[in-house]
Amino acid sequence: MDYKIIAHPNNSLSPKGAILLMMALAAITLVVGLGFTLAGAWLVMPFAGLELLAFGYAFYYVYLHTSDFESIEICENTVVVESKNYKTSTRLEFQRYWTQIMLREVDGGQTGIFIGSHGKELEFGRRFLDDEQRAKLTSELKEKLRTIK
Repeated sequence: MDYKIIAHPNNSLSPKGAILLMMALAAITLVVGLGFTLAGAWLVMPFAGLELLAFGYAFYYVYLHTSDFESIEICENTVVVESKNYKTSTRLEFQRYWTQIMLREVDGGQTGIFIGSHGKELEFGRRFLDDEQRAKLTSELKEKLRTIK
């Protein structure tokens, strides 16, 4: 391996931290809901339960995607692009000599890094990089393709 870049999400909240945060949210929501119920607004409790379900689902969804990543590996003769997303995993290999890296505009004025060769093409970094990082990475990858021998 001569060069490798890995893009992944920022997972600053650990699973234990997510459970503690969910417990704190549940306690606050239930105390406030119970207070309104005792004041006669009993309809607040079902909505408090729905709120907790929505938070629980959001934390679960984030947890499922904690190991997602995209990587590019430039070796002597190949460029390997890997992508892992919760249920799917893809791996494409391109011959280094024929590999093209392009920065193109995609929907909404954002840019995308496209890596391809011989009719195969895929987008890299859509979920994990912003436009500035994509532009910098594109020029860096083009340079690495030219210089690594």
